[in-house]
Amino acid sequence: MSQPSSSQQSTSVLVIVGMHRSGTSASTGALRCLGVNLGEKLYQGHQGINDKGYFEHAGIADTNDEVLATLGSCWDDPLLRPENWWMDSRLSPYEKKVKALINQDFSRSSLWAVKDPRVCRLLPWWMHIFSSQNITPHFIFIVRSPEAVHRSLEKRDGFPQEKSFLLWALHYLEAERFSRGHPRTFLDFDRFLEAPIPSLERVERELNLSFPVSVAQAKKDLEGFLSRDLRHHTAQQPVDNPGPVVKLAQDIHGELVKATGEQELDLAAMEVLWERMQRLQQGFPEFLVSHIRSSGMIRGDLQITFNRVYRSWSWVVGKPVRWMERCFGRDV
Repeated sequence: MSQPSSSQQSTSVLVIVGMHRSGTSASTGALRCLGVNLGEKLYQGHQGINDKGYFEHAGIADTNDEVLATLGSCWDDPLLRPENWWMDSRLSPYEKKVKALINQDFSRSSLWAVKDPRVCRLLPWWMHIFSSQNITPHFIFIVRSPEAVHRSLEKRDGFPQEKSFLLWALHYLEAERFSRGHPRTFLDFDRFLEAPIPSLERVERELNLSFPVSVAQAKKDLEGFLSRDLRHHTAQQPVDNPGPVVKLAQDIHGELVKATGEQELDLAAMEVLWERMQRLQQGFPEFLVSHIRSSGMIRGDLQITFNRVYRSWSWVVGKPVRWMERCFGRDV
């Protein structure tokens, strides 16, 4: 594992932790109001889903997809990864690519942020990159109930309840496990929308850092950006007689909620929850695991192909033609 150069300037990165549809986009958009560098090229939002934007660095998100595909996986893979997967030599080209993106967009920033839910499940690999580049990671966990996240994923992707809850649990368990020993803070998303100013002041205090623009200076911009329409779904009543997957996610959520208040996260309890996840996955039928892995490889290859087409000059040049086709409702 390479060591950072002694001449390399130390920088700090805010790593936004959260499952897809958990409020990470809104939270990261608020950081931009505070002058935190998110990079030059961000993914645009989609109407009715993330109208104000995803605030994801396009190059980083695409590279994360390619890493997952190389591992025979994809963003909604519900399986735990093999031991020491991050040491796979096939990931070396993507490590170089990420380092180049960091150098290009963030090398002159004392504080920047990376937001992509895929990072939660790729965190050991990212931690190696941070270490090799002399970057100090600080973690902001955005905690939203698995019930609310499921309602959003059900609407957008048609996911059944158990899949949503299992993915939710994996994202938080893995991110929590591999971020231990580093500065962390936990924010309840609903409370954050209701009271963003004290929430962000708490982030500064608990992470022992200062935003480039003070919270007081950014108050007007924050209040304009963090409108209530950013919260499309709220939690339903707890599921009656939940199965093991749903119960596991609910128990993880319970521990994380405690940490969004005045209590320290109970690491012993998180260890027990991690062991429950391992036992749960060990009980998956072999044919199901094989099917998921085969499907993940196919979808991963398709994602890489789409990323390359989307970044190509032909796609960019063809944008006006596609716009006219939408306007006139026919090929032009």
